[in-house]
Amino acid sequence: MNNFFDLIDKFKFGIVAAIAAYIGIFMYFQMESYTRYFPIEPFHDGAYVETPEDIELNPENIQLPPDYDGGDIKNMVSDMNDTRDKSYENYTQNNGGKATNIKELEAQMYKEAGGSAERERLKKLIEEQKQNNSNNSSTSNNTSNNNNGGNTAYAGKTMVSFNLANRTAYQNNNWYVRNPGYKCDRSSGTVAVDIIVNENGNVISASINYGGSGGANQCMMDEALKYANLSRFEYKSGLKSQSGQIFYTFISK
Repeated sequence: MNNFFDLIDKFKFGIVAAIAAYIGIFMYFQMESYTRYFPIEPFHDGAYVETPEDIELNPENIQLPPDYDGGDIKNMVSDMNDTRDKSYENYTQNNGGKATNIKELEAQMYKEAGGSAERERLKKLIEEQKQNNSNNSSTSNNTSNNNNGGNTAYAGKTMVSFNLANRTAYQNNNWYVRNPGYKCDRSSGTVAVDIIVNENGNVISASINYGGSGGANQCMMDEALKYANLSRFEYKSGLKSQSGQIFYTFISK
């Protein structure tokens, strides 16, 4: 045992030096592990996708998804019951394929002939409808020769839409359902208006449908009611009143 301690005493400086060296090496690698780092480049850097050179980006080669909404909402009026084909490109706002029944107007004239002024008004209305029907017939016959989509309705979103079963705007012209969508500055929202239309196509009642509206302020509701009451639809014989709706979308300028 004494020999062991004698041996340690003899080589004590060497043992201390060796232990110090091991500690120094250990500390060195520990410090290196905290101070050194290896930057990693983004995995997509320099990445590319090979595409065949023979692909041509022509319109006929591009397919739109079924739920494509046509982009921004258009400043147009649409009939929610319009049965025409829908398109995002070739379309017209008005339904040119449906003519007003002149016999219905003549029946109205005899039924409501309460005076000379009224008879003259109805006669004028009948002449207007005859002219409009003639124009619609001409448009229908020339549909194949133009690109305005006379028998095609717009497939996207419009600022105004109305729902009045089996009834179109007056003279099949959606101009008679006007758009107040830019009347309220810096305001965006939707207003649904419940309407009641009489036999002559005039709106006799209009009220806000709060459940169908969203983000609407007082200006929007006031303008929606005003324009709803100004709307006019086709004459419908024997239909004293009919309920429907008009939806107005307001866009901030």
